[in-house]
Amino acid sequence: MSIQFTSINSRDSGINHISDNLPGPPMGGNNPGAAASDYDNDGWVDLYVTRRNAPDILYRNNGDGTFTDVTLSSGINRVTDSNGAAFADIDNDGDQDLYVTTAKNERYYLYINNGKGFFEEQAIPRNVALNINNEDILQRTRFGNGIAFGDYDKDGYLDIHANEWDSPEHFNTRLLRNLGDFQPGYFEDTTEAAGVDVPNVFAFASHFTDLDSDGYQDLVISGDYATSKLFWNNGDGTFTDGTTDAGVGTDENGMGLTVGDYDGDGKLDIFITSIYYENGTPYDLFPDLPYDYDFWLGDTGNRLFRNEGNRTFSDQTDAVGVRDGGWGWGTNFFDFDNDGDLDLAMTNGFILNHLPDDYDNPHLDDPMRLWRNDNGFFTEIATSSGVTDTGLGQGLLTFDYDNDGDLDMFVTNNGSDPLLYRNDSENTNDWLKVKTQGTVSNADGVGAVVTVVATEDGPEQIREISASSDYLGQSEITAHFGLGDLPNDLVHQVRIQWPSGIIQEFDNVSANQMLTIVESGF
Repeated sequence: MSIQFTSINSRDSGINHISDNLPGPPMGGNNPGAAASDYDNDGWVDLYVTRRNAPDILYRNNGDGTFTDVTLSSGINRVTDSNGAAFADIDNDGDQDLYVTTAKNERYYLYINNGKGFFEEQAIPRNVALNINNEDILQRTRFGNGIAFGDYDKDGYLDIHANEWDSPEHFNTRLLRNLGDFQPGYFEDTTEAAGVDVPNVFAFASHFTDLDSDGYQDLVISGDYATSKLFWNNGDGTFTDGTTDAGVGTDENGMGLTVGDYDGDGKLDIFITSIYYENGTPYDLFPDLPYDYDFWLGDTGNRLFRNEGNRTFSDQTDAVGVRDGGWGWGTNFFDFDNDGDLDLAMTNGFILNHLPDDYDNPHLDDPMRLWRNDNGFFTEIATSSGVTDTGLGQGLLTFDYDNDGDLDMFVTNNGSDPLLYRNDSENTNDWLKVKTQGTVSNADGVGAVVTVVATEDGPEQIREISASSDYLGQSEITAHFGLGDLPNDLVHQVRIQWPSGIIQEFDNVSANQMLTIVESGF
């Protein structure tokens, strides 16, 4: 099977912005991001992009392979210097709201969707602005990154985990609990009460996910300077730090993260991007600091943690071949060839402002990685597949923007144009997309586990419905399954376990469609 991604130019796609509006070369930093969602419920996935020193943009999918900038007509404020963005239905009213973190502003933004494609900014009254205290001379602006939505207390409403790259004097990564039936879509800060207020976590991304299959969503955080964390959900509104005992947190400089069952054993695994130098850090990256910063930097690359059950993981990074990703950032597990297993992509690149012409910096033009899953071992095929981006890659998301059944990629770059990679692989494999609509659980069905058995004697595939941005790229909130070549275009069984505990099963489901499942029955 020939894997081929085609980079669609701005003239043909309508995505014609640049990532920032600063003169000169790109600067070291952590912009921009993107999020994918069907905000207007027309069946086509739209895009929101964040930018530095330039206003964010909402692109509406026209359904013909092109996008239109509808930022002003949608009511989105012309926010600048944003970073992370994520869509979710926070008030269970059937449409997608939007939360945005910022890197140089004093607060974050929350846009409430009125169901007609128009948004109203309400972060302050809903208690998610996280305003900076102007009396604090140590911090004048936020440094927000990725966003995770999940229903950690199982009350049927989505909560927020907002990540921030903190200074040692602050803990600004916050857990915000949805007030639910009392005030849907309004929040209270439960960071300390829930036990996730660990100091000095330089958080880039987080992910709500049920790693121990106990019905409660745990919390994974990827953090710089050896500060990545795994918190087990105790089921009573609190979490316990289980990082060390679980065998994770060794990634040194966690940047992006993604969760998925890469080996098909029914348990969710964790991949975290980091920094890799084959022969060690080649120079003193920060010579002006009074201490050995490179000691904290770490350069041993990515980590893939295989879920062994019983709340333990094993490091399979070298065994599967995914250690070297350059200076890693965004990442995503997805089945790009529809063959029934999860492949992997990641962005990379970094510029060091104080080094003239970035001498000896191998990560200035490092190509992004695209790994094909071959029975649990990953083969790097980016260049041969047409994925040739050598920019300073940041956010990465996957979505089926042309509704043809295979997953496309959208990549954001620091200081240069974003890239829309259309999946044009010569692929006749069947597929199934599942959209979840909760009634007892949260409206998006986030946290639901969808299991597909393609043929009667075939293996089980699982996908967990997620609304995490996993650094600076939120993929669409649907479950996508590659099915291989089915003999009769029928899926043997689709099973879904909702966060509420409700289980539904469907037999002999037609393949090659978007299947919407509405939660029903106890």
